[in-house]
Amino acid sequence: MNEKKNKGAPVRNIPSPTDHFRKMERREWWLWSAAVTVTLLLTGGLVSFLLPSLREGGGGNQSLILLPEVERCLLGLVLIFDIYTLYQQLQIHRIRRELIEREEIFRLISESAADLIAVVDMQGNRIYNSLSYEKVLGYTEEELRNSSSFEQIHPGDRERVKEAAQEARVTGVGRPMEYRIRHKDGTWRTMESTASVIRNSKGEPEKLVIVNRDVTERKRSAVALWRSEASFRTVVEDAPYGIFRANLTGKLLMVNPALEKMLGYKSQQELLETSLSIGIYRYPAEHQKMIEIVLRDQPFKEVEVEWKKKDGAYITVRCSGWPVKDDSGVVAYVEVFAEDVSERRVLERQLRMAQKMEAVGRLSGGIAHDFNNLLGVIIGYIQVIKRTLVPGQPSFEYAEEIEKASQRAVALTRQLLAFSRQQVLEPVVLNLNTLMTDMEKMLPRLIGEDIHLDLILDPSIGQVQADPGQIEQVVMNLAVNARDAMPDGGNLTIQTANAELDAAFAREHQGSNPGRYVKLAVTDTGTGMDPEVQAQIFEPFFTTKDRDKGTGLGLATVYGVVKQSHGYIAVESEIGKGSSFNVYLPRVEQPVAAPSESVPVPVVVRGSETVLLVEDAEPLRKLAQMFLKDNGYQVLTAADGQEAQHLASQHSGLIHLLLTDVVMPGINGRVLSERLASRHPAMKVLYMSGYTDNFIAGHGVLEEGMHLLHKPFTEEALIRKVREVLDAGGPTKEAETLASVESPVLAGHDGGSNS
Repeated sequence: MNEKKNKGAPVRNIPSPTDHFRKMERREWWLWSAAVTVTLLLTGGLVSFLLPSLREGGGGNQSLILLPEVERCLLGLVLIFDIYTLYQQLQIHRIRRELIEREEIFRLISESAADLIAVVDMQGNRIYNSLSYEKVLGYTEEELRNSSSFEQIHPGDRERVKEAAQEARVTGVGRPMEYRIRHKDGTWRTMESTASVIRNSKGEPEKLVIVNRDVTERKRSAVALWRSEASFRTVVEDAPYGIFRANLTGKLLMVNPALEKMLGYKSQQELLETSLSIGIYRYPAEHQKMIEIVLRDQPFKEVEVEWKKKDGAYITVRCSGWPVKDDSGVVAYVEVFAEDVSERRVLERQLRMAQKMEAVGRLSGGIAHDFNNLLGVIIGYIQVIKRTLVPGQPSFEYAEEIEKASQRAVALTRQLLAFSRQQVLEPVVLNLNTLMTDMEKMLPRLIGEDIHLDLILDPSIGQVQADPGQIEQVVMNLAVNARDAMPDGGNLTIQTANAELDAAFAREHQGSNPGRYVKLAVTDTGTGMDPEVQAQIFEPFFTTKDRDKGTGLGLATVYGVVKQSHGYIAVESEIGKGSSFNVYLPRVEQPVAAPSESVPVPVVVRGSETVLLVEDAEPLRKLAQMFLKDNGYQVLTAADGQEAQHLASQHSGLIHLLLTDVVMPGINGRVLSERLASRHPAMKVLYMSGYTDNFIAGHGVLEEGMHLLHKPFTEEALIRKVREVLDAGGPTKEAETLASVESPVLAGHDGGSNS
């Protein structure tokens, strides 16, 4: 509340205490002088009245004693009055000096105080304004004297101030209030005002003492604090991370909604009633370790711990926090930010798994490529040796065992190539239901009589584009894996269905992509697998079987075939509850391909055409050269592309066939064939390779019009493939001539060879 004054009324300021004291002293001297004068006059009058009596009595003391009693009383009264007058003047002087001193103290207090002090009468006229008015509001005494206080009050608060002033006049009680007043520089200051009533001798309100306190900064701080708290509250409540405050015993003091959601609680109160160390931490020792860090007055950052949700599920949480002390310097509680990184850790494990599988695949593919060349030489020469041996002899049997072992090695190599996704596929549009129906009679013989096979085929599934032989291999490998997981028998279910994989599924399953798929699920009721085994189940050579009972390549082959077919495979399993392998193959909107016509077996496999053989592995090059020459072909050999170009340029006759390895130092087989085509346009090309290569097979699918001979190859396979390529589009003249003079000869059957 502010003081009120009538507009235009003068301001009566109290003079300084020194000036006031001097005026009072002058008045006192005048009063003293008047009192002395009156005393002297009375004394003189009394003396003049008594002197005649004293003379008549002859003077002396006896005369004074003989004065009438009345006269003596009158003289005593005069003397007492004189003494009282002097005493009264001294007391008045002392009291006035005390008042002056108190007034001086009041002045010093009012001038030194930060509060604005004003004294007004009941009409609102200013009687006194402290110097704080000028310090706080910038107005001088003259400016205050010539202005109305209501003009300085904010228009929005002016009516309230007037009502409060009127109320004080009526009731004599001033009520506390806040209002805004204009500073001299035009800004607004907020005042907190209290008023006290000064009453007269009759108890009626006479003046008001108003004390104003500038609370502008306090209000600003309060507003800033409120905004800060609101902002902090918003940050805490809307934060994507869990935020909580807990004491050292594990009692939760504050939690935010994100923490409630993270832990699966329905209300904040329910979560606050849960013990942090027992109800939330999976391992109480981890909580105790956190407390030990806090007690050392140290913060902790990005510490990963295991928590359990309300439903009992475990999650991995990354925590960062710091201790908060009380006034005595003792740690009172800890504030923690908690982030659920369970999904991230799963994705990281999946990524590491994918990277490991990719690295192992590249290694396996490289090993298989080099191993194929060695196996080709071993198998080829063992067949040559067998021709010189007589069946039934021990040496012939030894050669046969070597050949059998080599063939098993070839099978292993092909599995490695399948895992590393480096085999050549022959994909066609097919329906998985048809494929599963065709395999229904064969699978029971594979899994045994004690396992019941159940096919659940959705007739509405779409088509997929895949290599039928490879998909059959996938199903057989999964069936064998299920059989081994059910040694005492059980149920094997093969199910097909359409599936839609969304972005959420792709985020949770590293390696998958959103889209439309056909799902092939192979489910057993076997022993199941723990998470550790599931993490390695598709790795090559990993097996849970006894030694010598498995190569560990069956599921690795499945993984490679599915991946090379642009699909995705996932496993779900629990100990004692069996396993389910879900294969997702991309759905295509194309009709099922018609059965392809079988390629007729060449009647004549021998020939006399000229073959340019290019192979960088010398042992394999010599072996292929021997096979071709033994079957009548003219052979030009080269170790690399540069040498092959030189031979072709020097050769004057026709080159009917280029038989070349794909990957060679310098010029690869594809580039070599293109360079030789201009000089020998009728030349046909047959590539040799142990695995796919982008030069001849994009994404593992052989380009149309190209021919590929898989390594390792036998003599029979080589000669038949050469004859097939040469006869493509019609047999050559050399082949027709040979057909008229020779009977068919099957390579590899000379000397009783059974290769």
